[in-house]
Amino acid sequence: MKLNSISYLGKLISLFAVLLFSHSALASTELCFKKEISNDGINWYDANTEAEAVAISDVAHFRFTAFKCEGSWGGLYNIKMTDPDLNIYDQPMDDLSPLEDNFDPSVWTYQVPNYCDGYEGTIENVAHVEGLSMLSHTPRYDSDNAWALCEPTIIIGGDGCTPGYWKQPHHLDSWPLDPNTLFSDVFDREITIRIKKQGTIDGPTLLQALDANGGKVNTAARHAVAAYLNALNSDVNYDMTTSAVVSGFQYSFDNNDYGDVIENLVNFNEQGCPLN
Repeated sequence: MKLNSISYLGKLISLFAVLLFSHSALASTELCFKKEISNDGINWYDANTEAEAVAISDVAHFRFTAFKCEGSWGGLYNIKMTDPDLNIYDQPMDDLSPLEDNFDPSVWTYQVPNYCDGYEGTIENVAHVEGLSMLSHTPRYDSDNAWALCEPTIIIGGDGCTPGYWKQPHHLDSWPLDPNTLFSDVFDREITIRIKKQGTIDGPTLLQALDANGGKVNTAARHAVAAYLNALNSDVNYDMTTSAVVSGFQYSFDNNDYGDVIENLVNFNEQGCPLN
């Protein structure tokens, strides 16, 4: 009787092992990948075909997203992204959770100033990602592309609306985007400003940044927002592109040197506003 019990237990263990092996063999942790392109770092496009190519006039923004494919089981680690066209090799990306209900992606962004550099026409850009399955420790691969359209930048210039114009409630209908958009979402920098009678504001919106009171980052922020809105509004012939405004502010902020950017933006923003 005891031998029979042991034999029966052995069969159960063997059956369990077979089922476990079968589940692991059938279970698959697949790695999916998406590459997107943007002209302003706000609006993103997959642009998988030449017909969908995104027009780039100055800075090209790229967003790379690695994620577990739908239906995957388990996680992924040692994820690396390579984009030879952008001279990026083995860029590390965050691990993807092994939890079955956690499909949070790993996202990495990159920008290329003067992307077209005198070139006109379409450019296809392909990136590759690889990672290891946490279940089998075997490699997983995927790739995705994005098309850019390089066009010559034609800037007439001569127009500019001041921060005072853009912050007026009755001029909000001239805004080409939501006034409550965070400053950091446009300029990719976390700033702290001062607003009269409100004090210090961390992570301001674009509308709040127009109210920044004081010099240095405060002056730069309110004029950078006005410049961005001028460049984005098709009815304003502004002297700069949106990407040039963003990169100009970023350079000044990173180097804590606001003299040149403030002088340029103030001059451009005070040329005369064509809007009602």
